[in-house]
Amino acid sequence: METMNVVDEIKSRLDVVEYIGRFVQLQRAGRNFRGLCPFHTERTPSFHVFPDRGTWRCFGACGEGGDLFTFVQKRNGIEFRDALRELADTAGVQLSPEAAERRTRREHLASVMSAAVDFYQRQIREGEGEAAREYVFQERGLEPETVETFRIGWAPAGWHNLRDYLVRRGYSDEDGIAAGLLIEGESGGQPYDRFRSRITIPIADERGVFVAMGGRAVDGAEPKYLNSPQTELFDKSRILYGLDLAGEPAREAGEVVIVEGYMDVIGPWQAGFHNLVATMGTALTEHHAALLRRFARRIVLAMDADSAGMAAAERAGERLLNNPDAMGRATRHANNVSLGAGIELRVADMPGGKDPDEVTRNEPAAWKNAIASARPFPEFLLTRLMGDERPESPLEARQTVDRLRPVLEAVSDPVERAMYVQRVARHLDVREAAIMERLKRPSQRRLAARDSADSPEEAPSQEEYLLALILRHPSLRPRVRNLPPGLFSDALNRELFQRWLADEPLTADSIGVDPLQEHANRLAALRLPVLGDEGARKAAGQKINAILRDRLLQRQVTVSDELAELERTMGANQLAEISARAWKDGIALADEAEEAAQRVIESLQLGGSLHRKESPEFA
Repeated sequence: METMNVVDEIKSRLDVVEYIGRFVQLQRAGRNFRGLCPFHTERTPSFHVFPDRGTWRCFGACGEGGDLFTFVQKRNGIEFRDALRELADTAGVQLSPEAAERRTRREHLASVMSAAVDFYQRQIREGEGEAAREYVFQERGLEPETVETFRIGWAPAGWHNLRDYLVRRGYSDEDGIAAGLLIEGESGGQPYDRFRSRITIPIADERGVFVAMGGRAVDGAEPKYLNSPQTELFDKSRILYGLDLAGEPAREAGEVVIVEGYMDVIGPWQAGFHNLVATMGTALTEHHAALLRRFARRIVLAMDADSAGMAAAERAGERLLNNPDAMGRATRHANNVSLGAGIELRVADMPGGKDPDEVTRNEPAAWKNAIASARPFPEFLLTRLMGDERPESPLEARQTVDRLRPVLEAVSDPVERAMYVQRVARHLDVREAAIMERLKRPSQRRLAARDSADSPEEAPSQEEYLLALILRHPSLRPRVRNLPPGLFSDALNRELFQRWLADEPLTADSIGVDPLQEHANRLAALRLPVLGDEGARKAAGQKINAILRDRLLQRQVTVSDELAELERTMGANQLAEISARAWKDGIALADEAEEAAQRVIESLQLGGSLHRKESPEFA
């Protein structure tokens, strides 16, 4: 792993809501989560977690905020480096660069896996592999060429067949265990074969190096499919089955199709469709996405037609677009990727409720048509969210529009968005103008999300631009010396700013890597306009004001989500009445009513702050 990606790698592996939720009791509040701030005493929750940004912020007395790293620093009272070690350990991320010794180790384990593939493939040809031959040739209808291409084999019923073979080849039990092929014996007993009485399906990385094994039961044993555990070689969040064979066909076709299982790759391959890959019991990750974008511009999700398959397509699409939780962010990123790299994500409807294996074999023309007519991902999401039932009341119609809002707002092309709005209007039986008007409400606008961290052309955030400006113009030091570090939400930006103020060197330490140096190098490489001292002062002031304004907007969004929830539970009329009484008369109200009134008043005050034309002067 390159040092520049250590922090992003940790963030990608840890869910900010799940992690912070270990220490703070969180409840959903619209698109975000809230709870009592762990850093000061309060009665009303003011601590918010924003999953689409990967950040948290307290809008109460302490005013603290940041990302996962700053949360750990604040909670445990430790420095950034200690937080890096702690979170890396939690996420299972190696901080030190991969040494030659480790590469040699991986190559050795790959040779163990390759020996196992040879062994299992030999077994399917011999007498004991009769059950396997019946399954692959008769039941699944595979041809010898297909079995040979995918190196399909048979793990016999005994407990030590593979172990004995590996020992004869000079491999140790430790090698077999480390490769995930053997299981340690209990109470000091001998290790034994993980795969027994199963069809074996070797799993290779994109280079064609075998890294794991899949086993399919043929005698009704559970689980039906058994995969290798995570090992030094195999991380299922980084491997797509069949990509070693599908890479070149995908490049030629300009399209890669994602399916759910091994046979949904193997069957279509035999039918002449060679650009398919499959996940292995997990949703697509950002690492999968990065791999796919190297091979094709058009990515089609072809999942089973049942509800489980469609839910899998939804999750896969959101993962592919770098956000597992927020549909709006997923759609927005789809637009950004499409504009920047010409990539588009679509979802294919499988005809007749059949899986890809069945369709490609029996109805190849229907398969071609399904892939060619695959729907854009935003359209798929909108259809899923709207459902089949029409709303029966204005309230239900408003709730439907609010539910669709993240996706509609994230579609950047105005013509495409207008088309989707038209479809929604027909479904709800309301005017298009009414939907557009509700989408325009500032209090409900989605905050702009940063692009994927692994995009080489990612634009710098406001924080990064400000920090790059400061680092490049020493004349700003007297003016920014008193800026609070909390101005920076990102832990890397905050730590780099603090070290710069203290004139601390950026050098590697016992963790073996200093991500701050890599981050500083990235900021130094940003293209900034040529500015004199006065121009740099003004530019820095504008960025500081922009960051502060963004904080206000972020708070306004959280308040709007809370008001929407209160409106659903209390009713719009009652909420308006309570707010008017509190605003005009300042009377004491019951706890729930007081909170509702406070939220309305705060929303009005925030709106006033956001729409003031004056900005504080940067001195």
